Amino acid sequence: MTGHYEQSDSPFRLFSSPGDPAWRQAQIGAIGAVLAHWSVHEHQPALVAVPTGSGKTAIATAVPYLVRAGRVLVVAPSRQLREQLCENFSTEGVLRAIGALPADAPLPSVEEVQGRTIDWEALRGADVVVALPDSISPAHHVENPAPRDLFDVIIVDEAHHAPAPTWRAILDHWKDAKGLLLSATPRRRDGKRVPGDLAFHYPLRRAIEEGSYKAVQPEILELPAGATKSDSDRLIVARVRELMDDPEHATSTLLVRAGTEARARELVKLYNDAGVSIELLVSRLGDPEQRRITDGLRNGQIQAVAVVGMLGEGFDLPSLRLAAYHDKHKSLNSTVQLIGRLVRVHDDYPQPSVLVATNDADVYPALKGIVRTLWDEDTEWAVLLPQIADAEIERGIADKKFADDLESAPPELALEALRPMVTATVFESRDVAWVPRFVTGDVPHEISPTTVIRGREVFYASVTPDMQTLLVVMRLVNSPRWNADSGLDSAAYELYLLTWVPRKTTDQTGLLLVNGVDGQVTRVLLEGIGFEPGDLRIADPHRLQDAFDSLPRISVSNVGVRNTYGGGRGAPTYKTFAGSAVDRGLREADTAQSAIGHAMAQIQEPGSTYTTGISTGKGKFWEARYVPLRTYQDLLNGFAERYWSPTPGANPLLPDVARGSRIEAFPTSDVVAIEMNPNLVGFGWSTTGGAPLELVDLQPRPDHRSDRFALEAIDLRTGAPIWMGYQDTNGEFYDDPSSPDCAAQRGYSTHRDFADLLSSQPPSIYFYDGTTIHGHLKFAPVGHLRTLPSVDVLHPDWTGVDIKSELDSTALGKGVGISVSAAVVRHIQATPSRYARRWILGNDGSGEIADFIVLEVGLNRQVRIGLWHVKPSKTATPAVRVPDMQVVTAQAIKSRRWLTDLSLWEELGRRLDGESSPRLVIHDGSERLLRVLLGRNSSHPSWALDQRTRLLRGEVVIVQPGLSWSNLDVRLAAGELFAQQVRDVLAVFDDAVGQRGDTRIACSP
Repeated sequence: MTGHYEQSDSPFRLFSSPGDPAWRQAQIGAIGAVLAHWSVHEHQPALVAVPTGSGKTAIATAVPYLVRAGRVLVVAPSRQLREQLCENFSTEGVLRAIGALPADAPLPSVEEVQGRTIDWEALRGADVVVALPDSISPAHHVENPAPRDLFDVIIVDEAHHAPAPTWRAILDHWKDAKGLLLSATPRRRDGKRVPGDLAFHYPLRRAIEEGSYKAVQPEILELPAGATKSDSDRLIVARVRELMDDPEHATSTLLVRAGTEARARELVKLYNDAGVSIELLVSRLGDPEQRRITDGLRNGQIQAVAVVGMLGEGFDLPSLRLAAYHDKHKSLNSTVQLIGRLVRVHDDYPQPSVLVATNDADVYPALKGIVRTLWDEDTEWAVLLPQIADAEIERGIADKKFADDLESAPPELALEALRPMVTATVFESRDVAWVPRFVTGDVPHEISPTTVIRGREVFYASVTPDMQTLLVVMRLVNSPRWNADSGLDSAAYELYLLTWVPRKTTDQTGLLLVNGVDGQVTRVLLEGIGFEPGDLRIADPHRLQDAFDSLPRISVSNVGVRNTYGGGRGAPTYKTFAGSAVDRGLREADTAQSAIGHAMAQIQEPGSTYTTGISTGKGKFWEARYVPLRTYQDLLNGFAERYWSPTPGANPLLPDVARGSRIEAFPTSDVVAIEMNPNLVGFGWSTTGGAPLELVDLQPRPDHRSDRFALEAIDLRTGAPIWMGYQDTNGEFYDDPSSPDCAAQRGYSTHRDFADLLSSQPPSIYFYDGTTIHGHLKFAPVGHLRTLPSVDVLHPDWTGVDIKSELDSTALGKGVGISVSAAVVRHIQATPSRYARRWILGNDGSGEIADFIVLEVGLNRQVRIGLWHVKPSKTATPAVRVPDMQVVTAQAIKSRRWLTDLSLWEELGRRLDGESSPRLVIHDGSERLLRVLLGRNSSHPSWALDQRTRLLRGEVVIVQPGLSWSNLDVRLAAGELFAQQVRDVLAVFDDAVGQRGDTRIACSP
């Protein structure tokens, strides 16, 4: 009768008397969730995901009673399932078994729709209509549309098909009806979204714990060498025959899996010949024959069947306990359904479920692939399919166990789903006794949940079971700046991992590997685990590079090199090269005066490749892959082993390029120059005493040791020291107790302690042996310095020159000849210029750019600069003396910044007018035109040199007539120490200037 579910005196009772059979937890939870969902979202379909065999039939048949449905449409994916659902709704056997309905309760009227010829009005006489989407979908009834008020409840079974257009059209057409989507999984295997809201998901794990599933016993038969497919079939048939003869399987049904109909017929003959009575079930059989076979399977008259893509999802066959897997799956879904039916529990069939297959190249990998698919859907499938899981699944099981042993997390944080990227900043402990506080297994109270750190709340914190990694999840609230209300606020989450790797040998220290996105938060976490200044130091760049080189790389895709002689305006501090196998295409000019800063390479490992990289200055390494937490920790332990490995990498990257290393001790070699960090020059920094940092010279002091380097800052305007202090091997600067008070500022910024400023922006210290110190890093030359430096040698005419007198005033006073400076001007004037105009400008004095500046300008505004640094000889006879070269070389190295700094024109103009000292003196060239070029004459503003100027490669020239070049060559060949020291000074000069300009030395023959 119609209106069956609407009757007010319906005998349906959700909760029956205590003595009646109980509902399953999955059923009660699903029904409650659906009713709650519809109470708020009446016309939004509710998606219920419960494992196969957990009672979907009871949910589907109970819901119409609970909402007093007028008419229900039930949509099934296959003919077999349509028939099964018709029987379930017609008999309501499950509800009566549960006790929700008495045995004599009236039954609903059920109509099974077949085909597309439908009388819609005739369906109004039914309480339940069961149909395939191919029959009922409005997409097929454009000319005869169904009434939109025909159904008020739509139930879609196996709802992971719902995104298909025909299914979607049903939900859209009857959009005012209450929708219920039933599925064994909340998502499709192709990743497409199932329509509706997920109202309830019952985990497979819970179903296993309740005893609704049991594990399958796989019997994987070994094949002899050279076995054929026929041999494989015969082995399976023989083993299946033994199982069926076992009394334990007297009531078991056998399903034989075949890939094609021809194969199925072949297998039917094999089984019949072996004495196993078996039927063939294929799609080409007529409906009566198919129905005869399926009915026979259900009532036990047929005990074995060979299928090809039949008995699909939803077909209920509790007696199925044996499966013979002869062919790999043609349809993934059908084989998954086969395995899914084997794991179901039924009181009438308690015997074990057995899957028989052979370990051949065709079948076994396919079977593992099915298990992999099920594992991706729900990790608990591995519990039900032991011995078939591949190594990857076994690792996944271990990963899940690792996550399960962590502290319980909030429901929205699935710990087994954590996939951190493999990346970390590496710190070494300075004290072998230091360990982080979390190694006890307890989260420090400063990091406990609900603690607020830098505007973030600790959402979750735990220590891994092995007490090696502290895991912290931070939650912060993002608010749109354009909205003052909290209605659009959203939560964002950050993951922080601090992993401790204790030392393995006495020559090692512990490593702390820190993975976090915000440096300020990371510093607070470090303090929380007991870190204090001096406890840790950044990773050794050389060990970091050796760890990188030890990996089996396929190719290098990105390389960065750091300028070991500093950078600044117009000279790169850092250069990056990218492209496939880029390391093979780098020229010597690309990497000259450089050290490796970072690198990225593709790494080959069994079954996969990934990209890895290092950053030597930041002490960081990374791998571009996301892995489970346990795997992450294993990979970091593996990195630590490579880091401490005493064996260098067999395939070093760019072996001819310098590699930075941590400073263990300062070089014993003398210092040739100390250069202020380019970031502090030309940007408005000055001391609180009024000295611009451009006029502050850093010089070594004699009392430095191997563990600290002593230096002082000199105000070039007065020659007086304004600060004295030390740099330690960590790159930190400290005041000497006897140092004058000194601070620095930029504009109106807050004063900064001078030592603190140097720590954040360290200078570069150049040594005679070619070593450069920059902060905590030491860059040593890869090979020995050259026998003779590559500087160009000039031999001016020193006839009549007092080489001991730098200035004319000194020479005139002695009356023995002209000065070295006068000889330099004479030499430059005598040298032809390729440019239209040339000026020789003197700038001798404290704070000079150079003793002489040679400015050459072409007709097309091409400009070349020459910086000439002049020092007289200590004696009247040229020779090879180290003191003659030290000061002038340091001045030459420091002046190199002007070769590429376009603020030079403004500074020259200021010095020309005496606004800056020392004042320029014009020795040669037109003053009027020079004033125009330097912007000091407004009559021709377009002629002024500015940012548009084409500044060509310039030169830095050392003038030292006391050096005899031929004598240097002879003494070098003899291996004399002082000759080698002069050679080293010139080599450092050439390297330091080489990236910005040409190097020359004007000396004696």
